[in-house]
Formats: sequence, structure tokens, C-alpha cells
Amino acid sequence: MYVDVLAKAAGMSEEERQSKFKSLEFTVSGGASISPDMIRHIKTTLGLERSMQVYGMTETSPVTFLHPAENELSANKAHTVGKVLEHTEVKVVDSENRMVPLGQQGELLVRGYCNMLRYWGNEEKTKEMISEDGWLRTGDQFVLTEDGFGQVVGRLKDLIIRGGENIYPGEVEDFLTNHPDILEAYVYGVRDERMGEEIGASIRLQDNCSLSEADLREYCKGKISHFKVPRYIEFVQDFPKTTSGKIRKFILKENMEKRLVDV
Repeated sequence: MYVDVLAKAAGMSEEERQSKFKSLEFTVSGGASISPDMIRHIKTTLGLERSMQVYGMTETSPVTFLHPAENELSANKAHTVGKVLEHTEVKVVDSENRMVPLGQQGELLVRGYCNMLRYWGNEEKTKEMISEDGWLRTGDQFVLTEDGFGQVVGRLKDLIIRGGENIYPGEVEDFLTNHPDILEAYVYGVRDERMGEEIGASIRLQDNCSLSEADLREYCKGKISHFKVPRYIEFVQDFPKTTSGKIRKFILKENMEKRLVDV
């Protein structure tokens, strides 16, 4: 939603922008993580001092992490989703369900009064999601810092494993959207016989901008690891979304794989 608002706002005069957004005091984003660059863009374009991310799920009713008021303006916390709410427990665990040290990545688990009791009529899914002692698995790759702030790295199921290297799509997406001509970028794994998976990227450009695959690869060169540079790139006008506005990455992945087969 913010991407489309910003695209329209960018085409307005300063006077029109101030008139349209004069009553807007701050923005809150959730449902999917956004990059620090996007937050800066929101604040600059809309003339705001406050813009923050929150984190939660429908299953946690729904907010688990929120920025304390005194930290909303802190630029070095823009990439985080704030601190855990009171009366809620969280921990970050590895694939063996062992807690990882602060600052290391793992899956976020949540426990507290906010959690749902069960999935109605689906005991199997409930047992998969919630442990006997009440910990709910979020499926999100997460980092909890020493000062208590949380950062979403990405969805565990979205992890790309290319030739044994773990690649988190969110990291590559954040890098790509730093390019001034790129409005949105979504990254996903594409089946590959040799490497297991290769990186695919679907990119939406800013209005009146042009960018080639060669331009993009040149931009990546020397700035990110070579194995994180997307092999398959497409430029699109829009993205498939759910009714709540989330990007349906599996459709992007399916379309890319089908296109490669048809070539």
C-alpha cells in the first residue's frame, strides 16, 4: 500500500502533497517487513517524523512487537519491529529447538495470553503450530538483539539454498530496492538441476525509469556476494497479492519456472 501511495505522492507538487497529507501524523506498517530505506522514503515523501514497523500474526491477536514511543524516531532502529509487548514471552531457537544466543538468527516462538488456543477443527495443524507448553511457532527467521529489539530476517519457508549456501530473500530485496530506479523487488528460489535452487527476482521500476538485466547485475557487482546476485530477472508492472495485500511469492516463483521451461 505504501509503495503505491509514495509513487502517487512523488508525482505531486510540494503544495499538493502538503495539502493531501497535512492531517497525517505517523505511519505504522505490518503484515510484511519493509526496508529501512523504505521507511526513510515514507518519512521524507510524506513529511513525517514518525514511521514504524510492528510485528505479529493473526494467531497472536495480533501484535507481539511494537516500538516504544521514545525509540520511534531512532534511525538505527528503523530496521527493527520494536520490543516485545508486556505479558508476552518470546525466544529464538535453532532447528533442534535450542535457544540461540542474542544476535543470532533462528525461528521466533511466542507464548502468552495473546496466543490463540487452537485451529478450529484442525488438531493436526494445532499440534504442529503450538507445543504442549504453549510455545507458538511463527515460521519467521528472526534476530533478537541484546537491547531487546526484534528484527525479521524472512520466512523460513522462503529460504533459498543455492549450492549449499543459505540465502535470505529479504536481504537481497533490501539491497535491490536501494537502487534509485527500483520501486519494489521480490526474490524467491527457482528450481535448478545443478545448484538445487537459483535466485529469481521480480522487479517493479519507478515511473519513467528503465533498467536492463545487465544494468542490474553491474549494480550488484562487488556490493553483494556473487552467489546472492539474481540469475533470473523479470520486470513487471504489478504483483499478485492476497486480499490483505501480501505478495503471493509462490505465484511469482511458478510463473518464472514455467517461463524458463517454455523458453
